[in-house]
Amino acid sequence: MGVIKKMLYRSNILGKQRHQHFFLDMEENIHIHYRDLRIELSRGEFEDICDAFRKQSQELETIINEKNYQDGNLPNANQDDVRIWTESLLKHDVKYHQQRFSLEECSDGFHFHCRNYKLLFNETEFRQIAKLFKNLDVDSPYASTYDEVLELLEDNDVDFTLDVGNIPGELLAIAVAAYHFPKIREIFKLIGFTLDAQKYEHRYQGPALKVVAKVNNQLSTLDYKRIRGNKSTERLVDFLSRNASAIDPDALNRIKCQVLDLYFALSTGKQLNVDVNQQSWLYSPANQQVIFPYSVSARSKTEAAALYKTWADFLVSLKLWFVKPTKINFAPPEQAALQQQVANTLRNEVAAFSAVGKVYLMGSALRGEMGHYLAPFVNGPQVKLGSDVDILIEIDPAREADIPSHWSLIKQNEPSNQCAIYHIKQIPIAGGIAQWQANYPHLPLIEHLIDAYVFFPSRGHQAEKDAFLKKFNAQLFYDRARDGTINRQGEEANIALRIAELYALPQVAVEKMSVATENALYKVFSGKHNYVLKLFKVSGNYQRNRIAAHTVYEGKLITQLKERGILTAGIIPAAQGSEENIEGHPSLLFERINGIAQLKPEYPLDKTCAALAQIHQVQIERALNLNTDFSYEDICSIWLPLFNEYLNNTTNSPEIAEALAKFVPLSERFDSDNKRNALYASVPFVHNHGDVTPKNVITGERGEAIFFDFNNAYFGPRIADVLDGAFEFSLAEQYIHLADFSRFDAFISAYADHSPLTLDETKNLEQWVELVGLIKFTREIRALLEHPSDELRRKRALAIAEFVLARAGLH
Repeated sequence: MGVIKKMLYRSNILGKQRHQHFFLDMEENIHIHYRDLRIELSRGEFEDICDAFRKQSQELETIINEKNYQDGNLPNANQDDVRIWTESLLKHDVKYHQQRFSLEECSDGFHFHCRNYKLLFNETEFRQIAKLFKNLDVDSPYASTYDEVLELLEDNDVDFTLDVGNIPGELLAIAVAAYHFPKIREIFKLIGFTLDAQKYEHRYQGPALKVVAKVNNQLSTLDYKRIRGNKSTERLVDFLSRNASAIDPDALNRIKCQVLDLYFALSTGKQLNVDVNQQSWLYSPANQQVIFPYSVSARSKTEAAALYKTWADFLVSLKLWFVKPTKINFAPPEQAALQQQVANTLRNEVAAFSAVGKVYLMGSALRGEMGHYLAPFVNGPQVKLGSDVDILIEIDPAREADIPSHWSLIKQNEPSNQCAIYHIKQIPIAGGIAQWQANYPHLPLIEHLIDAYVFFPSRGHQAEKDAFLKKFNAQLFYDRARDGTINRQGEEANIALRIAELYALPQVAVEKMSVATENALYKVFSGKHNYVLKLFKVSGNYQRNRIAAHTVYEGKLITQLKERGILTAGIIPAAQGSEENIEGHPSLLFERINGIAQLKPEYPLDKTCAALAQIHQVQIERALNLNTDFSYEDICSIWLPLFNEYLNNTTNSPEIAEALAKFVPLSERFDSDNKRNALYASVPFVHNHGDVTPKNVITGERGEAIFFDFNNAYFGPRIADVLDGAFEFSLAEQYIHLADFSRFDAFISAYADHSPLTLDETKNLEQWVELVGLIKFTREIRALLEHPSDELRRKRALAIAEFVLARAGLH
């Protein structure tokens, strides 16, 4: 079959016939070729004809044989009217071009189309026919303009849609069915367009038009046939305004999905050459497609928020903001399987948390009416594929502070019941989401969302909550007092069993904490008692093979400090003779103390330094009964050699390499234990905290500062602990943009107010600043080499370098 180079004539008239063969073929549709006639059929039409012809031909042949039928008006000819009506009523109407008349110049000759028939002529024959049409210009130019090319593609029955980036009159962007990609290549070649074949698109350039063609595998042949039956497009805002009161909910939500997909593409940083003005957007009702015109200027993240607000305001004005699409309930087997998933998820992701007192189930999940939407349900920025699981959670009054951190707070107060709204988790939808992901690749699709109303007793409104539960016939799914403690399956459940065994605690519940540490922390609940479990997975200021030994040391240190009156989280002793090893790691179970960590400046330096000074002072007054196997010299022996290794690392950035080079004179001052021993002389040695940072200090309920986390504790000069704090409280941890080294000397001064420095500490203070600063700088370089893209580590390293080098006169 040829392609149309030029549409010469098309109208609803009849024509003549000519050909020499009979055959069948199947391309875009089914063809019956008889002489010069080709009939285009749908599968249904063809099967109708085959079935009818098979039966009717047998009957007619029988009659012909019986009557010895001959052609013409002969004695034995058909004097009687013979009509074979068997299966005569075709089930399928003519599908293709029922009233069309068309004349075409093609690569294999000239085509004469009449309804769903086609006649083929050579040029001579066709020119004879053309004389009948005085206004027919066979030599007219081939399509070159936007409208001409668009019309030519439609004339060729190319399966395509207008694509994102289309600019009417200037740039034709089309998404073409894969099976028609070769066809359009031939079309453009025949009409004189040049091809620039890219990986994901073909670009055709003509004298007045650029065409960008991409493969589209999302639509079926029938989809395209439907599209060609409805060629009109209009402004999207006009379509919605005109149809607002009667629009199909599924079509509306598909429109919303397309706009929201553009929003999320832009908001996630994609730069797209599309017009973000909704007044310019087009809409094709036939394929329910929004067309975003091409823009020369690439649009990006900065336009996303304005696009969303303008679109949202428009929908609200038409009362189209919240319109649910059609929901299809799952069949009984799928419904039962989903209900089991819901029950398992509620136990594992809701009831397993100690803050939860009761869980009520309501809505579709309770009624057994869960389902999927025919179109994604767009509710604001949320796009849902299936029914929500609606629940109400009553929080234990004593544990309101223990709301799981991974629950997503959506709304502080819902007027209908005075509860907060949290999104808990999603349950996978039957059949998956691949189809919708392909259609809307940038949308964060939601499957079955566990949507929770959360009732906090301390906020009151018990009556409103009870009325809400009654209104929706909610059913009590879980009651901690009735059903007992539940642990999440897997790690938490295993740990709970081990804790119960080690510490003889009843009804143990375990919840993993989401904190910035390479070790593992868990909340532990037993009755009315709260604890914190720590599994030691990484080493601090010591070698990795000493983790277990340091865990024992840390436990003894904390216990003895508590005995001296130091405020910190105490250690819960394990049963006599038990090895405190959980999930293959050394562990400690701590008391849980309430307080608030002041992570962001300004810091309460006086209280913090007073607490640190007390940790040191009780030891200066009377030494602890602890071994000194973990020493400051161990720290120096690890980090000072690494400085020289990092100095020669060729992957360092220029600014880091420059800072390393400037530190060399300081490194040489402390490169032997003899040099360091001179510095150690006559300074107080204590068991230091080892990690004096804002995150390791909390303000207790009475305003007191409380240190915890002695994971880096060591025996050494107390001034090293003081300066560690001076550095960390100056750097402000993750708030590096608030770093301020005026806090450095303020920290030292605040400490000295509670435990004065010795003469030697004061005399050698600058050397201590250089040594501690060198080690801290080296630690940041190591972290940066392990994670080169860590911008916080880079900034911390450079800030330390700038301060220490300037103070040492080496800047």
